[in-house]
Order: sequence, then structure tokens, then C-alpha cells
Amino acid sequence: MRLIKSLYPALLAISLLLASCQPGAQSEATQTIDPKAVLTDAALTAQARMTSLAANTPSPLPSTPTPTPTAATPSATLPSVGVTPTTPAPPVSPGTDRVEFVADLTVPDGTVFKPGEKFTKTWRLMNAGTSTWTLAYNLVFSSGEQMGGANSTPLTVEVSPGKTVDLSIQLTAPDNEGKYTGYWMLRNAAGSNFGMGPNSDGLFYVLINVAESAATVTAGTGTPAASGTPGATSTSGADVVTDTSLDVDQATVEEVCPYTFNFTASFTLSKAATVTYQLEVETGYPINLPGSTTANLNAGTSQITYTLEFTDSVSGTARLHITAPEDVLSDTISFTLTCQ
Repeated sequence: MRLIKSLYPALLAISLLLASCQPGAQSEATQTIDPKAVLTDAALTAQARMTSLAANTPSPLPSTPTPTPTAATPSATLPSVGVTPTTPAPPVSPGTDRVEFVADLTVPDGTVFKPGEKFTKTWRLMNAGTSTWTLAYNLVFSSGEQMGGANSTPLTVEVSPGKTVDLSIQLTAPDNEGKYTGYWMLRNAAGSNFGMGPNSDGLFYVLINVAESAATVTAGTGTPAASGTPGATSTSGADVVTDTSLDVDQATVEEVCPYTFNFTASFTLSKAATVTYQLEVETGYPINLPGSTTANLNAGTSQITYTLEFTDSVSGTARLHITAPEDVLSDTISFTLTCQ
């Protein structure tokens, strides 16, 4: 409106000039001009001009609101490009190492040797564990009388689980008369010793008697020309424990399981003594056995009964082991159960 008012005098003058130039207009007469009409024309002209200016003026861009700062949120650390995160594999459980005694191939328990006599002891052992005995495994001395044997002797063949191997060691009888026992084990590639029994800590051994009057033994064969009763005799006659034995009520059984075996151990004392003894059993899988027993016993024959219940088929061996007042073993017996 301010623009229209400021243009009003000029528009009025223009209108008068145009009117005076019209053909046929009388010079003496002045044409009457309607101020409202002039004002209307001016307004229309101004409106047209403003519309033209508006069409040629670019519209302002909409303003972008400024984001409000917010507290930074820590982001998780992402793996490097090209690297796929993986879950670590669980540690692989190592195999178990365990020995099962099969037989003494040479030098039965109680074999008599002369002082300083050389001989070869050979055991037949079975790999009752889950690891293969490689050439990195060794036969090693554990305790007792070493009899000149090597501290460690490497295996010469690999032994898979369930297979047997014959292991030999060169020994020499001590110089003094008496009864001697040397205990041995195996050692795996990691340097850990292992042996028999559920906990793989049972020892296998060599047990001999040394006497000046011993008959000649063919070196390396272990077959004596004369030998004492295994686990019970001595040429010196000084043994306290004799006649050690172990029996089972039935050696071979086919029955509904569970089934109970009855083992009867027997030994004779030449005089009253404190005796420590225990039943040793090999079955190929862990079983619960009674612990060792120590008792003060009078001279004469003693009997002990053991009962073992089995819920599964089993094939095993058993023997009585007396550790005091002397180290004496009974003969090894076998038993078999087939569950129906």
C-alpha cells in the first residue's frame, strides 16, 4: 500500500497526459477523470509488477535445524576388516595311560640267583589305556632294589590300546643274600610315570632271592635249575610269611548280573607278626577295591575272604599282595563273568 500511495501523483499525471492526446478531444473542454478509476488502474499495475518480481525471485531454501549435541555413546570394538571372529576350540582331552600286567615271561617271583649273577627280566604288558605307547615312551625304575638296571629304557615298538608288548631289562643280583624287589613303571612322552590299577599308579616288579647255594640260572632265559616257591620261600629259611595263596569260588561264570565273586586268601606265619596285605585286581576298567589291612596275627595259617560284585561282564586277574613284614605275592588267578 505504501508503494501505491507513493506512485499516485505520477499515475495521475500520466493519466491526464494520455487523455489530452486522445483524437477528437476538445481543446476547450477538459475531460473529467475519476480518481477512483485511476487508483484502481495503478493498483492493478503495481500488483502485476509485484507478481512478476515474485516469479523471478528464487524461493529461499528451508533452513536445517542445528542438531542438539548429545553425549557420545561408546561403541563396541569391531574386528578388523577381513578378519572373522571365531570361537576358540575346547581343549582336547589327552588320552589315558594305563598298564595291565599279563605275565612274567622270565624270572618268576622268588627265583634264586647267586650274588652278582646277571639275568634278564621280561614282562608281558597290555596297553589298557586310550593312548598309543610311542617310541617316546620308556620303561623306568621307580623304587625298591634297582639291581643294576638302567634308569630308563625306551620302547622299541609302538603299542596301540588293547595290544600287548614284551618288555625286558638287564639286571644283576645284589652281592648280599636276601630277598630283593625292584618296582618299575612306564613313562609317557610328557614325562609322567604310569602303571597299573584304576589310578594308573600300580607298580609291576621283579622279585628274587639271592643265596650262595643257588643253582645255576641260564642267563637271559630266567628259567632256574632250581627255584623257590614263588612269593614264599628262601634258602635262608628266615621267611616269616609262607604258603601264600588266593582262590576264587568260580573262575568262569555265566549269570544274570549283578554277580558276586568270593575270593579267599591264605598265608602262614612262622611266628607272630604285624602283617599288612591287600587284594589286587585287574579288570580293564575301574572298580572299587578294599584298601590294605594291617593286623597283628599269631603264628599259623590265616584266611581272609573278599567279595566283589560286578554289574557288567568282566574278564580279570587277582592276587594277594603282602607288604609287611615281607613283600610277598600270591600266584595270580583269572576269573571271567558273562552277564546274561
